[in-house]
Amino acid sequence: MKKRVISAVILISLALPLVLEGKAVFALAIGMVGVFALKEVMDLKKSHSNIPAGMSLVIYLSFLFLLYCTPFEYSKMDGINYQVMGILLLLYLLPVMFYAKTQEYQTSDAFYFLGVTFFLSLACHTIILARVHSLWLFLYLVLIPVFTDTFAYFFGKLVGKRKVAPNISPNKTIEGCILGSFSSTVLCSIFYLNFVSPMKLWPLVLITLALSVAGQFGDLFFSKMKRENEIKDFSNLIPGHGGILDRFDSHMIVALMFLLCMSFFNF
Repeated sequence: MKKRVISAVILISLALPLVLEGKAVFALAIGMVGVFALKEVMDLKKSHSNIPAGMSLVIYLSFLFLLYCTPFEYSKMDGINYQVMGILLLLYLLPVMFYAKTQEYQTSDAFYFLGVTFFLSLACHTIILARVHSLWLFLYLVLIPVFTDTFAYFFGKLVGKRKVAPNISPNKTIEGCILGSFSSTVLCSIFYLNFVSPMKLWPLVLITLALSVAGQFGDLFFSKMKRENEIKDFSNLIPGHGGILDRFDSHMIVALMFLLCMSFFNF
């Protein structure tokens, strides 16, 4: 517990000036976080073959390109065009033939890392986008999974009886998840109205609830990934917390859900 608290204090001390500064330095920091997260996924040997150095370089460069190729502005979020997607598909799929004998890089690896690259780059891009738009909007997205997890744990211990997914996360209860999302939705909706911008109450409540629930699914998704790979943590990068994906798994999925909500509502 002491190691966990010390790590949390150090993380906050390092992250706070970057978050307050925003702009390019924050974008570079998120890129670095994304690279570490990508490495954690690449180290999951049960999910794929041993990736050759050349393909590892392609994957890292593709992630950085996707992360930074689109401007961080709402008005210019037109998505990645088909030409870029076609190039990436060729870069990932064609090399499979060159490793046919050694089995170092297979078709399953190509599709696996295509999905991983798109997922992490899109999530990290959305996080940067939120911070560029507003510090308060960024904090709103950060607080949703934090409050959800905190209250889900508290209420799970207090009144939790029925397990959500005992084979994936045996400590999560239905009661804890419901009350965690309810508490987070109330608090974060109030936060949004007071610090981000005025908005009609019921759309905001529904969006915040959707983000909270998405965060819980994100936690279960990454827990399932760890189960499949028979590991406790994605890495030991953060003492007492595990890796980047152990600490920010819910935030990644919340970012993707926010991107979807942003397309339909005026944030």
